[in-house]
Amino acid sequence: MRKSVSKILDEINKFDDYISNYKKLTITSEMPSTAYLNWGIHLANTGQLDVAMDKFNTAILMANQNPNAYINLGIAYLKQQNYTEAIKNFKKATKIDKLNARAYAMWASALSEIGDFKAAVEIYKLAKKYDPRNPEIYLNWGISLAKYNNKKEAEEKFKAAVALDPLNPTTPFLWGMLLIEQGCYEEAIKKLTHCLLFNQNIFQVYYYIAFCYSKLSKYENAIKFAQKAIEEDETKLEPYMILADAYMNTCKEDLCLETYKKAEEKAVLSPQFYASWGNALQRHNHIEEAREKLYKAFVVTPGNESILFTLGTNYLISGEKEEAESFFNKVLELNSSHTQALYNIAALNYEKGDFEKALEFYKKSLDSNKKAKHIFFNIANCYYRLNNFDESKKYYKKCIEYNPKFIQGYINFSNMLLDAGEEAEALRKARTAYLIQKESADTNFAYGVILLKTGHYEDAYEKFQNTLKINPSYCFAYFALAETAWSMRKPAKALEYLDEAMEKFSQTPDFLSLQEKILQEFTEPNVSQYEVQNALKYCNKFLERYNNIKVDEIRSKLIQLIT
Repeated sequence: MRKSVSKILDEINKFDDYISNYKKLTITSEMPSTAYLNWGIHLANTGQLDVAMDKFNTAILMANQNPNAYINLGIAYLKQQNYTEAIKNFKKATKIDKLNARAYAMWASALSEIGDFKAAVEIYKLAKKYDPRNPEIYLNWGISLAKYNNKKEAEEKFKAAVALDPLNPTTPFLWGMLLIEQGCYEEAIKKLTHCLLFNQNIFQVYYYIAFCYSKLSKYENAIKFAQKAIEEDETKLEPYMILADAYMNTCKEDLCLETYKKAEEKAVLSPQFYASWGNALQRHNHIEEAREKLYKAFVVTPGNESILFTLGTNYLISGEKEEAESFFNKVLELNSSHTQALYNIAALNYEKGDFEKALEFYKKSLDSNKKAKHIFFNIANCYYRLNNFDESKKYYKKCIEYNPKFIQGYINFSNMLLDAGEEAEALRKARTAYLIQKESADTNFAYGVILLKTGHYEDAYEKFQNTLKINPSYCFAYFALAETAWSMRKPAKALEYLDEAMEKFSQTPDFLSLQEKILQEFTEPNVSQYEVQNALKYCNKFLERYNNIKVDEIRSKLIQLIT
């Protein structure tokens, strides 16, 4: 009996020892800890960070001397942007393994995220010291350098990472992104094309290659890669935008607008999409459809400066000027120095005849763009219309100074000088315009007008004839020739030119005034019967189309002279 009890007690003691040993084994063994660690890594890679962190913590409890558990837990915190906890875990990993380069690299990465770049560089140096051939160190170091705009050094690190691990697609992809930021699109394409060998991030790679080709104005290539990106993921909006823009720039209007329609069916849309669609429609003169799309963007983002401006432009194109001005004013509420909105409001007020207000907005526009020579011209025009010749002269001079071959600047300056009584200088400015562009109908005509106003009739007559040689349909030249011929006391010739100009000018006060002056010449006693009959034919022709008392009175006088 005693033996059996003793035997049972021995067995119980053995069992207690077994349990104790098992507990020790589970605490110190690497196998269960590694299993939890690998499980956590899998969960983290699938985006289940909270569950992954639980597994990492379990791995640490089972084997608290495993640096990889702390590193992966730190990375999880890093992804959650909990940089304090991330750094704490990376530090623990380095205490366990003072030579663990990966722990140092991740620690440095976390430091760069919180803005302590100087400390990050020192930790990266330690990581490199302990494992100079670890590509992950150079990759993370490059990312940190890029974040702090040290782009040249970042490229060096990415280059080192690629040299050590040419099969990792992440490095050339990030290198490509860095090159895009620098505007080095050709080089970026090379790096991104390298990523295609690994079939990773295919959508993003195709999209960014298309983006680069678009920036390089190589639109056929942009179309090719944007289409490939859409094939990979037709719900993403960005490649549709590049595709539509490329079609627009290659004058494929139908394909451009079809792309927007397809995107509306397939992709997750944004206000910017409708704004872009509206711009495309507007560019192809589909004004009403463009407005509809622009309003869809406007409803969602009523404070978007670009959309407001485009809507203002839409109304301007359609001739709805009050609405246009209203939208341009809304743009200025958001950005008081928006040059084009200021300019458009100025132009609208100039057109309305409010030269004071136009001047105010042109000057504001000039403040935002001091090198805009056309604004000097418009300011000079405003002062001219306000009869402020001194200020007008100052701005015409600035306009010509910035653009010595600006023909209209010389012409308007010449007219202003003439009104200011500076006849000789007016002729010099008009002649300068003519010498710059002798073969232009407009320049010949403008110079002729100044010559006519200053009494140089023969020269004016020559310039108006030149105008018609260059452009036979230049109707204004016929009217100007009529006036010149009358000034030269050649009423019969004047009447011929007036007949040519009748279709264009017959209802204008200037035409009627000149017509009366010319016809009165034929009622003089010394005029031949032949010339009187021609004048009568002209009167009859005019009165067949238009009812005019003065012409009818002259016609009666001419009939009396014949009889």
